[in-house]
Amino acid sequence: MAEELTGAQKAAIVLTLLGEQAGAEVLKHLQDEEVRAITMEIAQIKMIDPSRHEQVLGEFHDLIRGSRGLELAGPHLAKKMLALARPDVADKLLHELEPRRVRDADEDGPIAPPPELPDIVLEAPSRRLAMLLSEEPPQTVALIMALLPPRKAARVMKTMETERRLEVTRRMAAIQEVQPEVVKRIGRVLEESLKAICEEPLVPLDGVQAASDTLQGLGRAVGQEIVDELSEDYPELGKQLRDMLFTFDMIGLLNDRDTQEVLKQVDRSTLALALKAAEPDLQIQFYRNMSERASQMLKEEMEFLGAPKVSEIELAQRQIIELVLKLEKEGAISIEEQAVAG
Repeated sequence: MAEELTGAQKAAIVLTLLGEQAGAEVLKHLQDEEVRAITMEIAQIKMIDPSRHEQVLGEFHDLIRGSRGLELAGPHLAKKMLALARPDVADKLLHELEPRRVRDADEDGPIAPPPELPDIVLEAPSRRLAMLLSEEPPQTVALIMALLPPRKAARVMKTMETERRLEVTRRMAAIQEVQPEVVKRIGRVLEESLKAICEEPLVPLDGVQAASDTLQGLGRAVGQEIVDELSEDYPELGKQLRDMLFTFDMIGLLNDRDTQEVLKQVDRSTLALALKAAEPDLQIQFYRNMSERASQMLKEEMEFLGAPKVSEIELAQRQIIELVLKLEKEGAISIEEQAVAG
């Protein structure tokens, strides 16, 4: 009995039979995970049993025939294909392709087909569209999401915070009808806005690094206060900024007295692990504030560790950093501020 084919294997066979160009066009409309899975299967194909040809193509044919319609089909696709294939007669034929009013089985009169957003909105990169919609009210965003292709709408919604995403989904599910003029008006506004922002290329910017640099310029004490307040509502961002602002090298700012205070409250194993990858000057700072016997035992334990994992070293260093910040907050030690340039 032949082994049952997976969805990716079936798709690989279909694309192989379609040929290089047609197959490439199909892949353009798939998500990255789907492209990766299918291309891996194509790469493994050496020879396809003719019976498998018939099986897969038969299933594909039944799927198309039984489906309600492909997502990318319809007037939007027809317009694109005509513009590419027959630009000389496109205007005339597009006029003939205008959707006809159809009669709903439950209505006495004809109803109009669903309105469409402008092509520039449908084709806009998801990140730009998300940026444009970030300040719009949920009801407007919900309507736009309902009119976008589902995959593009999903990519845009992934950029939203959880609460806004839920609100947009709730409002989208409640939509039953919409005035075409409202869609046209929203489409015109989006079109003008997209034209404006698409003329300027997006420049990559590391916002977290910029925030860290700004807080560093405010001084360590003020930076710590802001990070502490931020951590209450945004713990992940607070941790990220804390790790960037307060590095293990910061301990080099402690004077000898304060270094000795830290040594009283940190166990030797944690200190040995933390100092394993530290700069020599920082190691010496701790050695000189310990007795000769204690420093020798610390050095021996560091040698005994061999080559610990980086994650273990970082954890030990973070524990000591948190201890230093705690002691400073209690007034037990003081970290000398470095002069801020500029």
